[in-house]
Amino acid sequence: MASATPQALPGGFLLQGYKLLRVLGAGGFGITYLAFDAQLDRKVAIKEFYPRNHVERKDGITVVPRSTANQDLIKNGLERFALEGQTLAQFRHPAIVGIIHSFRANGTAYLVMDYEVGVSLTQFIKKHKSWFGGVHFTNEEIFRFIRPLCAGLELIHAANIIHRDIKPDNIVIRANGTPVLLDFGAARRFMMHQGKEDNKLTVIATPANAPPEQFMEDGDQGPWTDIYALGTVLYQMLTDTPPPSSGKRIKELTANRPDPLIPIAKILEGRYSARLLEAIDRAMAIDYEKRPKNIQEWLKLLRTPGGTTPDSTQSAAPAQQLAANAQRTPVARILNDYRHCLLIAPLLALLLAPLFCLTWQTSHRPISWLSSWFQPSINHNVQSVNAPQPTDGTTVDHVPSLTVNTIPKEAQVRILNINPKYQPGIKLAPGNYHIEVYKAGYHTSRQWVQLAGDNVTLDVTLQPE
Repeated sequence: MASATPQALPGGFLLQGYKLLRVLGAGGFGITYLAFDAQLDRKVAIKEFYPRNHVERKDGITVVPRSTANQDLIKNGLERFALEGQTLAQFRHPAIVGIIHSFRANGTAYLVMDYEVGVSLTQFIKKHKSWFGGVHFTNEEIFRFIRPLCAGLELIHAANIIHRDIKPDNIVIRANGTPVLLDFGAARRFMMHQGKEDNKLTVIATPANAPPEQFMEDGDQGPWTDIYALGTVLYQMLTDTPPPSSGKRIKELTANRPDPLIPIAKILEGRYSARLLEAIDRAMAIDYEKRPKNIQEWLKLLRTPGGTTPDSTQSAAPAQQLAANAQRTPVARILNDYRHCLLIAPLLALLLAPLFCLTWQTSHRPISWLSSWFQPSINHNVQSVNAPQPTDGTTVDHVPSLTVNTIPKEAQVRILNINPKYQPGIKLAPGNYHIEVYKAGYHTSRQWVQLAGDNVTLDVTLQPE
């Protein structure tokens, strides 16, 4: 753990009865650890206040300021950190990470939270990309994703609290498919209709997901601020692209140039509910007065095609249903979208050209210039095993085999450009094969392998996400 995050506490360290296991993440203001609570026999997440540019560790444990000039800054930071704990402690909701305990030790402060097992929404979107790019969710899957988040936000908004840092990296999708909102470090109280002085909040924001009022000294922030961020999250889910920042949008609009944000209702017209797309565009309005003022108002815009208002208490779609949608035949998905029809012919030609060349080479004379044009790059870690030679002077038609050794061993292997399912030592005709190795929690590996006359063993090591 120390090697990955040098400023972190050492692995195995006992902190108020919690045994630190490893670092889950680190940012500019804190380090989050995975820890074990022996008393309750469960894993927890512990967030440590550690503004790394202003503090250092004494004897590897105690947090101290780098200079006396940082003391007031650190003191104010500790107060905001304590406020985060107080904020989370008020609520118990499936869509909001739960706070278990807070305490001060080692010259700093800690928050003990529920450990949410799952993947970030950013990773979840990547797992649902098709061969041809783009993410494919149904209308109902989007509704079931957003409902519990809206319910959780409505709860904190009722307490005059806004999150202010809603983004895909701060949303975790659990194994059962339900979302949970993390990291309330930027959350602050606001007072509606009681003077803008109460709304002067510090600038803590992610450019692609934050509305312009978060970057203004006297920006009027409220539930509409979180609604803008929710709109950007749905925009990225449906397009697989973060929207342009509100700062860039204002710069272009001020110069009398077009808004760089193309309305999603134009990008995805006909593919999703018109009401859903309109609600996303309304949420991302630069002028906050043109956005829905609260979650209930936005939910009315998100009304399903059947006319019923989405139930904010309904759970998210099961992960199996989302995964099944992601595994639909890519060609079938493209055929369902008339705007991609013009892409089908050239894409199929590119995909089938190597197979055509190989078939021609095996049944006719070689065409060296054509095969070299389509020859994919071959992984240089491939190890060949010499095929046995006959002893009586006759020739043997040897069918080469392919074996893929993976780390971790339980990783799955597919051959993307043929139908037969991969099995260790599978017999294949000479040619080029597109190999995919994948496992949840690891980066997927794809590479081409050439089989000639020898057996081939391919070693693939996946890198953790």
